[in-house]
Amino acid sequence: MKNEIKLYVPSSLKNLSIIRALARTYLELQKLEQKDIVQILSIIDELSTNVVEHGYQYQPGDIIIELEKQNDTIYLIVEDNGVGFDEEKESKEEGGMGLFIARAIADDFKIEKKLNGTKFKVEKKVREVK
Repeated sequence: MKNEIKLYVPSSLKNLSIIRALARTYLELQKLEQKDIVQILSIIDELSTNVVEHGYQYQPGDIIIELEKQNDTIYLIVEDNGVGFDEEKESKEEGGMGLFIARAIADDFKIEKKLNGTKFKVEKKVREVK
């Protein structure tokens, strides 16, 4: 049995707290150090907010989140079926700062364009509480 969860949450700023709570519960059950939990939740917050604001432009859609722990690594996918990622945007006003923060925290960070939408794939090395 795989050690993963997959969430489909309606795209809305008010649902970001639900995403955070579910992700925190999963990460705590993995017995991760608090610092790692906070960093992963920060990445999830940034990417989920981007999905609402840029992927769906505040319109209906699903935020799809997958979390999986394998050995000492958390694998995170945040995905949408929205308008797609615009690589030309670089300034804070255009949405670049959240991705900058997420990239800085992650050990590996990839953006995959889909026919409709974007898939962010993140890897983060973690430590378990001793």
